[in-house]
Amino acid sequence: MIRRQSLTQFAQSCKSAQRLPDLWQRTIEHFTACGIQRVSYHSDDQRYGADDTHGIATFGFPEDWVCRYLGDNLMQVDPIPDLAARFSRPFLWSHTDQITELMPAQADYLRDLEDADLGDGLAVQVFGPNMRHAYMGMGFGHTSFNPSPEQVFELQCAAQIAHIRYCEITADSSMAAANLSPREREILRWIAHGKSNSVIADILGISPHTVDTLTRRIFDKLDVSDRTSAAIRGLGSGVLRYSKGTVT
Repeated sequence: MIRRQSLTQFAQSCKSAQRLPDLWQRTIEHFTACGIQRVSYHSDDQRYGADDTHGIATFGFPEDWVCRYLGDNLMQVDPIPDLAARFSRPFLWSHTDQITELMPAQADYLRDLEDADLGDGLAVQVFGPNMRHAYMGMGFGHTSFNPSPEQVFELQCAAQIAHIRYCEITADSSMAAANLSPREREILRWIAHGKSNSVIADILGISPHTVDTLTRRIFDKLDVSDRTSAAIRGLGSGVLRYSKGTVT
């Protein structure tokens, strides 16, 4: 079991992280030690010059839910991140329909979220320089975790610490995904659309062996080991974007 850190210790750990995968791992370790079972990080990073650019990283959520959230572009109807941006204090996901009036598609999304049986969680907005803000979801899973107001505030502070370090790490350098070649970016885009390597080969008119080789190269550059993580990392880096309901 990972020992729970103080906020000071967590801040020091984040400050010493030099790579985004290291920062993400340390953040996950801190939150799980605090009783959090699932984490999602949604950035709205204006560095990429598009209001509809969203980068998403997840931990602990079922893979089928993550793929559906990305593939069906559910971020467009998920009311929780936008609502979090309007509140200075975190709130429970289950309270969303109590604190705002929902559009029909948003209400449908919350019903789908409940049907997915992911458990409740906290919605937390974090703030960065130059409008580099983000949303962090902290799921309780199926545990009886019920954080006190003091614990909620501590989780909010930890999320803010991690986000500030994210902004620092990415302030003056491109992320690893920026090193993808045009062909690798093209393949990654089709991976994010859920296409297999053989289908991608047919679409691009190249051999399956070439697609396999380039896919392994993409995984190496993005420091991932599976297709879902590659798509998420591509979105998080801004190499892939959701624009008008599709991955571009």
